[in-house]
Amino acid sequence: MSKSGEDGWRKPNLTVEGQRSFWDAQSSTYETEEMTTDNQGEINETLAACREIDCEDIITLGGAVGCRDPKIILEDMFSRKITRIPKVVFNDLAPQQVERARTSILKPFIDQGVEMTFLPGEISGICQKITNRPRRLVLGVYNCWSFFKAEPESGYPFCGYDEYLRNSRILGEEFLFDWVGLSKGELQPAGIRAKVSAHEEVVVKNFVRDSLAAMQRVVTDGHIPSVSALQIVGQTNGREGFFLSHWYTPKGIHELVQSVFDSDEFSIKVKHFTKGMTLVVDTIGVQPQGVVTVLNNVIGNVLPQSQHETLHAIKKIIS
Repeated sequence: MSKSGEDGWRKPNLTVEGQRSFWDAQSSTYETEEMTTDNQGEINETLAACREIDCEDIITLGGAVGCRDPKIILEDMFSRKITRIPKVVFNDLAPQQVERARTSILKPFIDQGVEMTFLPGEISGICQKITNRPRRLVLGVYNCWSFFKAEPESGYPFCGYDEYLRNSRILGEEFLFDWVGLSKGELQPAGIRAKVSAHEEVVVKNFVRDSLAAMQRVVTDGHIPSVSALQIVGQTNGREGFFLSHWYTPKGIHELVQSVFDSDEFSIKVKHFTKGMTLVVDTIGVQPQGVVTVLNNVIGNVLPQSQHETLHAIKKIIS
């Protein structure tokens, strides 16, 4: 572990353009990667939340190529022979991902008559184009504990740390780790950092993992209550774009969500599973007419200074 400012810490400028470049490059293979397919617990919880609602629409935000949501939700609805097929609004930051969803992954549903609208761009801007109505929000995030602990028997064969290094050809040859805390609506560095290269010897990789895991235990035990998440940035020298993710503490994600969705107006139900958590948000006393899905840690991929703003934008379309 190292203190902030130490030589060798080279975090890229965290910009939307850099993210868009990274995710556009994943459009042809996204649905087959192990990082996409090892989170069945989240899908199960999402289907359960959707089955409770007579959906007029499904709003999928940050859906990549659509292979998880809304595809699996629609398949479940068709298998149950529901009488009303909802309209779908599909969004992802990366235009090439959205185009692949439209022309390939979700095309069979379009051919069956499902009305779909495709909107590439940042979630905060896209929400301004969506009509407000009572909707249930299903928010899926990663738990920072699972970044260090695998559960093969539960369909989670590699912890996040090992999984990222296994997929360095996609995510980046160098990983930068930064513990962050919520302050004035933004995730700010806590000043404790680490880095590792995919080309390091195994003993070095293990040392970095063990050091991060030790810090995670201290955070979880409540000794550093200001830490909300572990931020991971992946980059490859000479390659455009970067990978960004935040793995949250349960306390950290609850504080972030509750800072936007006040408990006097919204109920928040949390479900834990192997890789992470779902937070199901409903307006108190109002029957949802649709569902908004923000799954597979999409909010954790949003820039740290924009997560609070993004949740506020989502709030407007569910109430």
